[in-house]
Amino acid sequence: MTTRIIILPCEGVKREFVAKVQLWANEVLEKKGPLAAPAFISINIWKRMGELQSFYQQEKQELGIATGEETDFLATHEAWRGHPRIHICQERVKDVPAVVIQGVLHHEISHALHHGTPEFYTFRYSTKLQEAGRICGLDLALLQQCVYLLSVALKDYDVVTWLTDIGLGVGQLRLLEYMISDTEDERRIWEVVCANPAPRKLALALFLKTILPIEALVSLSVEKAEIIKNQWKEAYRWLSATIQEWLFLFAHNTMSCRDKPFQKRLENMTFKLISEASL
Repeated sequence: MTTRIIILPCEGVKREFVAKVQLWANEVLEKKGPLAAPAFISINIWKRMGELQSFYQQEKQELGIATGEETDFLATHEAWRGHPRIHICQERVKDVPAVVIQGVLHHEISHALHHGTPEFYTFRYSTKLQEAGRICGLDLALLQQCVYLLSVALKDYDVVTWLTDIGLGVGQLRLLEYMISDTEDERRIWEVVCANPAPRKLALALFLKTILPIEALVSLSVEKAEIIKNQWKEAYRWLSATIQEWLFLFAHNTMSCRDKPFQKRLENMTFKLISEASL
């Protein structure tokens, strides 16, 4: 089935930027093959961050959505209204290299193709999972944040794997390289939470957003993937060798369950992270 791209630019967005977004979106659609996909994907191009933040705030309030702060990302995707929507802000990416924005658009279009239904944005919290969370100090609100962060990492792993399979993996290398180029904010967060078991689990979940895709590229033998992996280790050198080793092992174990349904993988992933006493 042909997937149609509907671009919805805010007033004042540059035509050149709209044209590039269309081009980069088409680069993915031209290679998607027989993949079952939504009839259409909307791409909302915002001029200023304030507009995007206001939109997200209103949508979450109306729909009762409890997730993290999406506007921290270069671009985002969701399906809260039952169909896939991508959001990118011209102001947010104005100083970002074009090759990185291209990788972002490839990434978000792939999310829309694979994760374009509410199933991937509504999560289950079994009694077993809530009890494990309670034991390590995660109340329901913190557990929700942990599940959300891990869902982001898991979906990113899926789309990076697929993009590599269709020949667009190199762009994801450039994106990941950009994402790990500055880890100062994460270092400061880690210094604050590392001695507190509950928020410490959330920080570990956050680190997996880059580790899982990097390990996907390494496992698929993408050229220079090992270099990016070593760059990650250097960028996060303020994490102990033991924690780094555990995170990469955790990523490998998660990758071995790829054939299971998304919700099952996510629950297993969450349970393993919060139940690991040594972390």
